[in-house]
Amino acid sequence: MDALFATTSVKPGASQLFAEMQKATIERLGAAMEVVMRQADDYLFDRTTQAAEGAELTALRDLRRARAQLRQTFEASVVAAFQRLQGGPLSADPVKRELFLLSEDALEEQLASEQMLDNLLRRHAPALDMLDQRIAVLADRSVLAAGENPAGPASIAQALRDALGAVELSTSLRIALYKFMERELATALTPLYDQINARLGDAGILPRLLPPAPVESNVARPDAQATRSDGDIAAAAETPTDHALFSSLIGMLQSWRQHMMPAGADIRQPSAQLGVPQLMSALSLLQSEPQGMLDQAVGDARLSLADLLRKEVLAGARRLGMGGEDLNLSAVQEDAVDLVGMLFDVLLDERDFQPDVRRKIGRMLVPYVKVAVTDRRMFVYKGHPARRFLNAVAEACEGNHGDVPQERELLDHVNASIDRLVAEFAEDVAIFETLEQELRSFMTQHRQRIEIAERRAAETQRGRERLAASRERAAADVCSHRGARELPPMLNDLLSGYATHHLTQLGLRGGPESDPYVRSIGTIDGLMATFDAASSQVPVAELPALDRTGLTQMLASSGCVGTAADEAIDTIHRSLCQIADVATGDVEPAQLPMPAPIIPRAEVAPPVLAVVGGHASLDFDPEMAERMRALEIGTWLQLTGESGRTEPAKVSWVSPISSRFLFVNRRGARVLVASAEELAAMEKIGRVQLRPAGSAFDDALQQMMGRMQNKIAA
Repeated sequence: MDALFATTSVKPGASQLFAEMQKATIERLGAAMEVVMRQADDYLFDRTTQAAEGAELTALRDLRRARAQLRQTFEASVVAAFQRLQGGPLSADPVKRELFLLSEDALEEQLASEQMLDNLLRRHAPALDMLDQRIAVLADRSVLAAGENPAGPASIAQALRDALGAVELSTSLRIALYKFMERELATALTPLYDQINARLGDAGILPRLLPPAPVESNVARPDAQATRSDGDIAAAAETPTDHALFSSLIGMLQSWRQHMMPAGADIRQPSAQLGVPQLMSALSLLQSEPQGMLDQAVGDARLSLADLLRKEVLAGARRLGMGGEDLNLSAVQEDAVDLVGMLFDVLLDERDFQPDVRRKIGRMLVPYVKVAVTDRRMFVYKGHPARRFLNAVAEACEGNHGDVPQERELLDHVNASIDRLVAEFAEDVAIFETLEQELRSFMTQHRQRIEIAERRAAETQRGRERLAASRERAAADVCSHRGARELPPMLNDLLSGYATHHLTQLGLRGGPESDPYVRSIGTIDGLMATFDAASSQVPVAELPALDRTGLTQMLASSGCVGTAADEAIDTIHRSLCQIADVATGDVEPAQLPMPAPIIPRAEVAPPVLAVVGGHASLDFDPEMAERMRALEIGTWLQLTGESGRTEPAKVSWVSPISSRFLFVNRRGARVLVASAEELAAMEKIGRVQLRPAGSAFDDALQQMMGRMQNKIAA
């Protein structure tokens, strides 16, 4: 392994370079796989000495038997990736996966694979970016498609999936192998990518290519004396609108304070003010102590977090001996405290958070005041780490009531992130970036489950609507071919029950134009022709024959088969004979064999607003209905139930049959199916609210502006 590439005096061709890359990659990844196997072996061996059951011992035996096959299949998959790359552009992303209905075990394994892929991509992003560009040139491509790099994490993840798919191992062991592989490749890929990049550069493939600049790390630095490049990077992500909004908020705050100042107060009267170091010390004291008063304010919407936070900070400064009763904050410090207090006031009031979640989020007040004091870019730069972390926390917690284990696990992760922030944050905002990335990574796994739940909800609703449409078509066809005839109870039951059910099933399978559907309509027409002849007193011997085969199939679709079906058809025939020749009708209808019970039809859950006979009875604004009709998939609304509880709901699917909207909650579960008119009617009575499309932080800033305008106007 000292020389992964042979050095030649003559520039090699593409084929030789690919061969060298393949050899180096196989050697490095093969060695990593061996390390992973040993780690897994040690892990399982240790578990066998601790566990009372024999599952770990069985897993250890399975792993040792499969060890050689795992490495062989893994390396073969890597070789195949190199061959695919040299064979020409791929028609589709080889590692892209459609979401299907998966078992819990398969889902857990998929999530482990995707987490490994995401973490490796993020860790090796600069080297991978250069490697992708160089391999694209070597392969004569304008750009390398995602997942096409045979040495990249996507191909490695696919190779591991292929290897595990070829052996029988428990799900828990498979997930452990993904985690061991992720840890090993976190360091093992670095020298591989460095050496491949160096070799390709020496061979003349983009020799002067430089790694991309680490933009995020520069933006995350809180230095007051940032370099010009830092300022340029931050300004590039800021917009005039963000600056205007922030300036307006500051101006309104100052105007409001002047209005709230007691009459006759001398604004020129000097008072002791905290310096920034003293303020940060007071905030650190408040951050480390139990926040009883702040917790109370967080739980009571009537109390102002900004007012109470200002009092607590000054009280803490006095306890540290920084001043007496005349101690005050400077105007800039008051701005920071008031802005953060109002931000959290709005966030907690407008979002659906559980009480314990509200208190947990409230614990971040002090760290965010620290950020506001030292780095005001948090209010104007959408990519600020503290801003992104707060958005991630709000997204994870809103509408999350911990009803299922996955939701509770997500809340536990948020709690741990907030605890770590409160315990470790001083003045370096880099911790916000770290916590946000970890939380987003965890939420990616959670989101996969939600997407699957959404897909299942859409499939269920699609099935319901197809069933309803097929049932309506079948009932209409039966009614049309029956006409205005007054049928005896036996034939009426046959058409309204068995025939309608049979046509419904055939319509679902092949549609009303399919041959089985058309033949069944012919069976109904034949039955009606026999009834018409019997009603005209045609002799029994001359009655048109019944389509016994068609009737048998019709009865069988509802579970009436064999002898029961024969008896039912005989009963139908005798009933028709009675109609044709009343003199022979000595059999009482009550004594006739009754058809087998019809399978009850599945009930479709009604929408929040039940509509009978169209939209004429609904009270709605046509313009609002048009706005609702224009809703796109992914749009969020606020729904208020009968109990008054408000929860966010997302447009997950729009029916191509009825144009109704399927709404799901944060868990991906179905909460509402409604038309545009129904939504407009619900909006008129306050049951639906269109919510802003921005992030939690952006929405809160807009709400703060509205609240300040109302205060000043009052």
